[in-house]
Amino acid sequence: MNPGNNPGQYENIQHLTNTAAKVSVYGIRSSAYHWHYDYELIVVLRGKIEAQYGLYGPEAQRLSAGDMILINSKGIHGFRGVELNNVCLCIQFSPALLEPVPVGMSYLFFLNSSSQKYPSKIPYSQYIKTAAMVGLSHRGTDRGSVLRESAWLQMLIADLLDGAQYELRSAPPNNEKNAELVMAISSFVDQNLSADNLPAAVCREFGLSEKGVYRILKDTVGQTLKELIDTARIEKACTLLQDVRMPLQVVSDLCGYSGEATFYRRFRSAMGITPGEYRKGAEANAVSNDIQDYLYFDDFGVGELLHRWAEIDVEGWQD
Repeated sequence: MNPGNNPGQYENIQHLTNTAAKVSVYGIRSSAYHWHYDYELIVVLRGKIEAQYGLYGPEAQRLSAGDMILINSKGIHGFRGVELNNVCLCIQFSPALLEPVPVGMSYLFFLNSSSQKYPSKIPYSQYIKTAAMVGLSHRGTDRGSVLRESAWLQMLIADLLDGAQYELRSAPPNNEKNAELVMAISSFVDQNLSADNLPAAVCREFGLSEKGVYRILKDTVGQTLKELIDTARIEKACTLLQDVRMPLQVVSDLCGYSGEATFYRRFRSAMGITPGEYRKGAEANAVSNDIQDYLYFDDFGVGELLHRWAEIDVEGWQD
């Protein structure tokens, strides 16, 4: 397993609630190498999994119950269930929650309890305890649960900033390896979606020909520049549509579409529902089956597992 040599598929993560995180509990069977805009925190509640993430080297990382790993925004990664009865808590949150940061920069976290390469400044149990509280709050349906979920999520991010090792990275120079250049191109696209002739602007910004951009993107993430721009526009539209006060025409303009009809057609083609249906919280298939094979849980046993990890003794934890 080596995601550095695998193009990786793009996964669109939908936030259909009024929080900036998608919280799930599932059993991991396997997943293709993929990437997404969100940061992704995985906590193993039961069993064992393997995570392949290039930040920690070419070898798969073995994670057991009580372990955790943070996947950075746009990091190519894959998972495999070592024990098929594994249960994992997954919290995927938007990079917007880490703002403000200087323009063109982003956080690169080093957080993996199964590796001693980048030790945390605070006990891993503290992250896990807080993450479990996010999961428990997410299971509630009342307004108070929504507020508590948001509060615990903010505490989790504060713990990451206080305890995890990280770098605040700027867009890399053009002679860096392809994977880093792709991230810089992706960041530029994100910030310039409404620009005229965006593909030409990308070529000018990075001093590349159309063929050069095509080769780098296709070899690294398996997408063309057009596909990268299309996915970025859909991703931004999904975020903007959560503000019910924003007219669809404004959403269309901010995402760089030529008109509302084009926006409507492209969104429906990508998401399977119309922008209006998405705004109303209609269910949609966010992840293609060829990306991941996960078994989702929503039962009493999950609540018991989350309570167990939420009640661990931070002071007595042995990292």
